Amino acid sequence: MAARMMLTVVAVMAAAPSMAAALPDPTALPAVSAATGEGERPVSLLTAIKVSGKQKTAIIDGQEVALGDRYQDARLVRISESEVELRRGREITVLKLYPQVDKRQRGK
Repeated sequence: MAARMMLTVVAVMAAAPSMAAALPDPTALPAVSAATGEGERPVSLLTAIKVSGKQKTAIIDGQEVALGDRYQDARLVRISESEVELRRGREITVLKLYPQVDKRQRGK
């Protein structure tokens, strides 16, 4: 009985690395296509939004940007709980914290 249990444990432990390799890394940044067409800007990645009292900051491509500060050639003009707006002249770019999530009200 003990030998059979030991054999089962060894078999499970031997299979564990191959099962773990199929699991995605929960700490990895989401995959974003870096391919851009001619004349298009590369896609920026919003990774976090920090709110401390009245001060709001966004982490864009690893850089901390406060509301009103400049990021590359744009100004951060709005921060909400799930997205930010960058303005370049008249052009506004919205970066979403969870672009793959579609928020809907309950019952609709």
